[in-house]
Amino acid sequence: MLNFYYSLLFLAFLVLVLLTVFLYWKIRILKRQNELLTKQNRDVYSITLPDETTIYKLDPHLLKNALNAIQSHAYQSYHALDKLSNVLDYILYETDGTFVKLKDEIAFAQNLIEINKLKISPLFDLHIRKKISPEAGDMLIAPFMTINPIENAFKHADVQNENSYISVVFEVVEDYFYLTVSNRIQSKQRTTNTLGGLGNKTFIQRLKSIYGEDYSLNTEQKEDIYTVTVKIKLYKND
Repeated sequence: MLNFYYSLLFLAFLVLVLLTVFLYWKIRILKRQNELLTKQNRDVYSITLPDETTIYKLDPHLLKNALNAIQSHAYQSYHALDKLSNVLDYILYETDGTFVKLKDEIAFAQNLIEINKLKISPLFDLHIRKKISPEAGDMLIAPFMTINPIENAFKHADVQNENSYISVVFEVVEDYFYLTVSNRIQSKQRTTNTLGGLGNKTFIQRLKSIYGEDYSLNTEQKEDIYTVTVKIKLYKND
């Protein structure tokens, strides 16, 4: 009888050991499955929510700089359209007669310069100087006499050269209007006469037909610096 109890006790102990081993194995499996599930959830989160995590890491200053850039381009566009509107008003409404006031022609030229500035870098060296008294500004000149030299300067200037520049000087001396435009030209154009185009020939013909002997047009090229000076007789606005 005693041996029977010992046998039952041994059997119970064996069952307990087996049950303990089984439970330990089961716990290990569940723990491993839980680790895999946690990793999968983390991977899914990182895949499905990249935008949220990125947004939180964005530097607000980057967005501010982008906004400033957009506003800058918008302002430049508005500024250019405003200048273009002024140019069109001058062409359509202020040049009906043979002559216009010098101050209006110069305002037209300055608007034209502002429009052409869109083609060049903000760091480009552009000099504009005006030496004209209010009395001289009321004197008369044929319209569009400032277009050709200024357009040629922007057309032929070496805008990629860091040492390049454009200089425009408006001046009146003893009833004569002087327009002096100089610029650094591109190397491939150094042997080319920049007044040889059709538009330039038309400009010269207008000067001759309107002013006869009361004008002069001089050009000079020293190495890569090209300068054109137009001298035009002004008439009093009686």
